[in-house]
Amino acid sequence: MKRLKSVSLQKKLLFIMIFLYFPLPILGWIWYERTYQVIENNAVDSSIQMVNQVNQHLETYFTEVQRTMLPMLASDLTGAFLNNQDDDPIKRYELSYRIEKELFAKIVMNRQDIQGISLISDRIKATSSSSFMLAEQRYSFYLKRLKSPGKFRIMGFEGTPSTRVVAMAMKFNPPQSTMKQGMLIVDLKRDEMVHIIQQVQLGRTGFVWVADSANQVIYHPQDDHLSQVVPANYLKEMGSKQSGTFTMNTDQGKKLVVFIRSDRTDLTLISEVLLSELNQSIVTVSRISIVVLVLLFLLSMLAASGVVYSITKSLVKLLQLMKSAEMGDFTAKAPSEGGGHEIGSLYRGFNKMVEEIKRLIEIVHVSELREKELEVKQKESLLHAMQAQINPHFLYNTLEFINSNAIVEGNEKISNMIVSLGDMFRYNVQNPNGGVFLADELQHIEAYLAIQSERYPTFTYRIDVDRATAASIPAVRSTLQPIVENCFKHGYERHKLRPGAIRIAGSIVDDNRFVLEITDTGHGMPPETMERYNTVFLQNETDAASRFSPQPGSLSIGLHNVHSRLRMLFGEPYGLYIAASDENGTTIQLVLPLQAQSKEDKNDELPHLAG
Repeated sequence: MKRLKSVSLQKKLLFIMIFLYFPLPILGWIWYERTYQVIENNAVDSSIQMVNQVNQHLETYFTEVQRTMLPMLASDLTGAFLNNQDDDPIKRYELSYRIEKELFAKIVMNRQDIQGISLISDRIKATSSSSFMLAEQRYSFYLKRLKSPGKFRIMGFEGTPSTRVVAMAMKFNPPQSTMKQGMLIVDLKRDEMVHIIQQVQLGRTGFVWVADSANQVIYHPQDDHLSQVVPANYLKEMGSKQSGTFTMNTDQGKKLVVFIRSDRTDLTLISEVLLSELNQSIVTVSRISIVVLVLLFLLSMLAASGVVYSITKSLVKLLQLMKSAEMGDFTAKAPSEGGGHEIGSLYRGFNKMVEEIKRLIEIVHVSELREKELEVKQKESLLHAMQAQINPHFLYNTLEFINSNAIVEGNEKISNMIVSLGDMFRYNVQNPNGGVFLADELQHIEAYLAIQSERYPTFTYRIDVDRATAASIPAVRSTLQPIVENCFKHGYERHKLRPGAIRIAGSIVDDNRFVLEITDTGHGMPPETMERYNTVFLQNETDAASRFSPQPGSLSIGLHNVHSRLRMLFGEPYGLYIAASDENGTTIQLVLPLQAQSKEDKNDELPHLAG
């Protein structure tokens, strides 16, 4: 073993080639004899598979035609035609004209392969896009061949040789129980079916032809040499089998015949091809491959030394370059066009590897710089946050100073407004992402309403909500204020009315929902505006965002933002709904989820702002 390892690669390859030289012809002959039969069997299997593919394509094609007709069967016009017991020719013509215009014309226009469509009632009255008289004539003959309703069946050829079509028929019972049985006939042009069949090429002279369930030939590439029905000797060989193969002796030689009977289309596909055509090319290729293999073997013996030398030289060069890269020299580069195709790929791969290593080192260096830059920015953000905390404290102290002076001066109105304003500001500057409860929102809006009541002597408000219940109901921060502001802006100010009254009431409506109603006494919105908003509110969030577009003079986008925030946090069916809006005022419902836990149990999750 040690002596074998010391032998050069060139000598090893030469030894292997000499060892294979003698058994190669014997093995080649055995391989030829054994594989000849296997190749012939594979050729037969390939012929069967191609016929199967043609059958599948035809089944798919006829299934698509059937699906095209299904909507017409459920049409009201179809039902009216089948139920029509009136013999008035004018009424019948009007109904037939509508069916041809509204049903037949659309299908025939979209499907160029459909020659005509006919609809016949059980009274043998027909309407057709081609000829209703021909349809009525075919009714009795087709009815005998149709076994069960609701399934199309191929009837075979119809018409003259110049306008030959493949007819499909189906008797059906419409879904409405009052309708009678009818029959639908679809005349298909043969071109599409012929196009599907002609896509398959079997040998040099092989072909595929088709017959219907009555053994009538629908298509044959040699129409002049074949009768209108399947030959008796073919039927005898096929028997009652669904598919199979058999051979027949002809003047040209032994012919392979493959047949398949389709349960879905009632068609029989038959392919014919000479066995010599299936095997001739394969045998020729096999013989050529043996000769080429021997020649290549001999040539390889002559070229082995040169190839081995070239490979070993290139590998040694690549090994030296890899050692240089291992020592940290990333400037080492292999010849871009050196060596053969594989060696050249190795050289290019080595060059790409070295370049990628250099790029990754640069990326690591840049990442370290960005990491340090990020640390600086984080410190700057921390500094800005500390400054932002100082400003609210300054404002609180200023408001407290103004409040103290108002109390000293005896101006309770200013004092009350300053206290309410401070509560509102304190609520708004807290963590915007933190959770709140409904009681927090009510306390916040109460401060807002208190300021408005001081501004407008005519304004009153009332909050009829159990605060203990509200303290356990989750809410979204700053959802009530946009709704109440809309009451002032659109209910009163827009109509130049003095603010009247706003009432906020809430109750539990079922096990999952708490409904809060905000009602004002101003003038409401137009019915179409209310309907447009409710439509948006009832949609899912994606559709609502894409369709919402506030018009000039309509409600502001604030309501939609409130609704979107509620939907994003709680999902359906929570959100906003405009319950009423007219000249006497507007009522907006805010639907929130119930929560079993009390607010005091969730102090670690939500800030306590309600009391």
